[in-house]
Order: sequence, then C-alpha cells, then structure tokens
Amino acid sequence: MIEQIQPKLDRIKKIDHGRPRKKVAIIGAGMAGLVAAYELAILGHEVIIYEANDRIGGRAYTYRFNDGQYHELGAMRFPKEHDHLRYYAAKCGLSFRTFINHHDEPDSFYFIKGTLSEKSSWNTKLIPELDLTEFEEWMIHNGPIPSTAKHSQVLNLLVYPFEILIHEISSNPYDRNAILGIGPLTERIREIDKISLGDYLKVYLTSSDALELIGGITGLEAWWDKAVSWFIREEIAAAERLKDQKIEKGIDEIIGGTDLLPNGMLNLLSKLNVEINVEHEIFSINNQREQIQLGIKNKSKKNLKDFDHVICTLPFSILRTISCAGFGKRKMSAIRNLNYCSMAKVLLNTKTRFWEAEPYNIKGGASQTDLINRQIYYPSNNTETIQSKNESGLKSILGIIQKFKKTELLDNPKERSGVLVGSYVWGMDARRLGAINPNERVATVKEAVSKIHPEILEDGMVKDHASISWDNNKFSKGAFCQMKPGDFSKYYQDAISPEGNLFFAGEHCSLDNGWIQGAIASSLKAVEELVSH
Repeated sequence: MIEQIQPKLDRIKKIDHGRPRKKVAIIGAGMAGLVAAYELAILGHEVIIYEANDRIGGRAYTYRFNDGQYHELGAMRFPKEHDHLRYYAAKCGLSFRTFINHHDEPDSFYFIKGTLSEKSSWNTKLIPELDLTEFEEWMIHNGPIPSTAKHSQVLNLLVYPFEILIHEISSNPYDRNAILGIGPLTERIREIDKISLGDYLKVYLTSSDALELIGGITGLEAWWDKAVSWFIREEIAAAERLKDQKIEKGIDEIIGGTDLLPNGMLNLLSKLNVEINVEHEIFSINNQREQIQLGIKNKSKKNLKDFDHVICTLPFSILRTISCAGFGKRKMSAIRNLNYCSMAKVLLNTKTRFWEAEPYNIKGGASQTDLINRQIYYPSNNTETIQSKNESGLKSILGIIQKFKKTELLDNPKERSGVLVGSYVWGMDARRLGAINPNERVATVKEAVSKIHPEILEDGMVKDHASISWDNNKFSKGAFCQMKPGDFSKYYQDAISPEGNLFFAGEHCSLDNGWIQGAIASSLKAVEELVSH
C-alpha cells in the first residue's frame, strides 16, 4: 500500500509533540513551500518564507485574460487518486470538475505525416498512409484498449508493450517496492532504470512509422530519451492508489483556475501569522555546522541571515545557479545532474469557441500533431460532464484514457469567447519555441493550428495571447524533473536526503515528478524530518 496523507500528518503531530518550537526559513512559495509552512505553523513553529518571484504558486500559474477567460501556463489537471492535493484543495474550499483529457474526445484530430484525420476515423484515413508491420497492426487491434473505444485503439502501440512490463514488476513485491522507492533497489529495477522509453518501445515497434505515429499522437516523441522506469512507476502507483482509495480513474481540474490553490493556502497562512516575503531572491546558501546562512536579495539590497532550520524547495535547476557551500559531494552531484524537462505553452484568447460548433463539435480533449505545436487543448469549462452508466472503464498509460463520459455544452459557443491552448509542447520543440520572441511564437503556433482549424487565422479571431517557456523562466529554468536512464538509481536518494538541518522538498524530491501531488508529499517528508531533529 502507498501511504495516504492522513497517516503522515498523524505521525508528524505525534513526533512533534512535546519538542521545542523551532524557527524555520522556507525557500520558495510554490505548493511545497506553502504546505510545509502551513503544517509547521499549525504545530506552533515560527515560519518565514522567501519567494523570489512577485507572485506565489510556482508552476501553478493561471493566466487570466481581460474578458474573464483563463487557462493554465503550468499545472492544469489532477488525477482523482492524488489525495495529497485534494486534501489541501478541500481546506481551501475548492471544487473540481472533470478535465476532458487529450484522448477522451473522439471528434478531435490527428495531423501526422501530413495526413489529417478525426480520431474516430484514424483507421481508414491515417493507417493506410503508413507502413506498419503485421505485428504492429495486430497490437493496435488486440491490445488492452478494446474495440468499443475505437477512437483510442491506436494507442495500443504504447499500451501493449507497457502492460507487459507493468505486469512483470507488479507481480514481484521486491521489484514493486524498489520502483516505488519504498524498498531497496533490486537488480531487475536497476537494469530497467538504464533503459530509455524509446529503446524499450523499439523492441516492439520495429517500423519507423509506428514509432513516429505513437510519438506524434501522444507527444512522447520528445521523451524517447527519458527513463522507462519513470513511466512504469507512475502507472503502478496510480493503479494502487485507485484501489486503496476505492475510487475510479479520472482526471479533474480546479473550478476557477489552478492558482486558487496556492492563493487559498496563502489565505490560511495569513491567519497563522506566517511571514511571506515575495521578491526576495536567495543568492547563496551556506550550510554551516550550527546554522544555515542565507544570502537574500530584495531589489538592490543584499543581506545575510542565519537560521537554525531551513527547508529548500528550489528546483535543482535554480540551485545550480546560486552559491551553495557546505553541501555534501553526493548532494552536489544530484543538483548538477538530475534531469529537467523543457516545456512551453501558448494560449490563444479567441473571439468565439468555434471548435465547439459545427462542423467540429469538439467538447474538450486535445488534437495531436507532429508539427511544432504538438498538442492543441480545448477547454472543458463550457461543458457539463455526464457519466455514462453502461460503459466500462479502461486501463490506461499515463492517464491517456478516462472512463467514457458524455459531455454537453452549457452555452452557445458562437456567443462566448474562449482560450485555446494552441501549443503544449515538451523537449526540443519547447526549446525551439522558447528561442523565438513571444509574437513570433504565437504566429508560428497559429500557422500550425490552422492545419486543423483554419478559422484561427481569421481577422480578429485571436483577441489576445499569452505564452511561457519554462526553460527561460527566471525562477524555474525548466518545467519539472524528469529522470533520464540511471537518474533514479544514481541521484534520487541523494536528492531527497537532508544536509544537517537543511531539508529539501519539491516535485523533484519525490517520485511523482511533475505533479503537485509530488511537491506536497515531499514537503510532508521534509516537515517530518525537521520535527524529528
């Protein structure tokens, strides 16, 4: 069983009882820092937060346009089994609705190798244009995704190979514990951790067209060099959490925007008299034997302050750029080498929600392309989702498919503006989009979107836009941790280990990389270590 949140909180309270109160500095006001501050403050510890940005929330970043429409430049969807996130969302009084995920909408599109196909007709339009082997075609039609989900069946090219490896690891308790980070590494997991996602799939997908097809329709082509263990771990953990919590698979979004979560935490902290200093950048960390000295820059002023205990939630991509003294060699190796993913998003604020009207009738989900924009996400905030009673759930990889749901529109799409995610892209394409200025970036993305939706180029259709390259963001220098082959074996334990009274948290210090769930879990681990000292 993967430990749920309440036993962790109970254990922290029990360990802390009767011990002296501490003064703690927390570096970073993302969700890891905010949660750590909250849990320490309710226990009576004195907490001060330093945040370099002029806003809180880190990569929980909602962009709000002048017409009241919004979408996410960062975190946008949350699996139902992520209990840590939902615990704090409930404390903040937030509500969720179904996020219609990328492959849930059969009326969206694939644009692969110059061929445009509705997802519901890929078998007649897209596949005949490709040179697949007989075994690859067999996998499509005989994998775990059944023929009742025809619009998603092509994903069996990914799901079938994964199911084999997941079954092997899950059925061996030592390998299962090792990959989840709750037991010592086994030789089997050590060997699997050396394999990249692309190399693993090449055992099954021997034609170049099959690899390009599944890479294009999932966006994972940008991640062929990432560790296959990273993907396997996420699927095993998701399945076990769903079973333990007795809930069905699904993905939600926070009604009103993801930024309501950190802002809700800020409101809770204000009632606990936690001092939060924004625009206070840490330029040095000197981990001395008795104290930790932080170099803090506020606009043009610099000063040094000493603390007995510090929780650092900065991404290692940021720690790499500041002066760090008194850190162990193995910690510095993890900071230097742990891999971060490149990611970029482009939001297009449109005059109408043309994709919801004829001839498209698209209600959420996404279209996938092999163009530079890679993924077009359609918002779910103009729909009501109704659970179908007679459809069975589908096991999935990386949350690709949810249980079938019917969606109905709330408003006339031609009378309401919207926000189209014109591009959600990782890897090299994210770096390429990030290398050009925002106006060129938007023009490039609009041209790519027009291959599916020519309306996007009409005069006045795009009223406004926003974009981000997380690599170029001063306060992150990368989107999120994503392990390459060998990273888990070499760096994970050193990444999460404290250095004396200096503790570390953030999604990079968890095995739920890229998720707010991981950031919160790591912060509770850091709090438990701190109160234990």
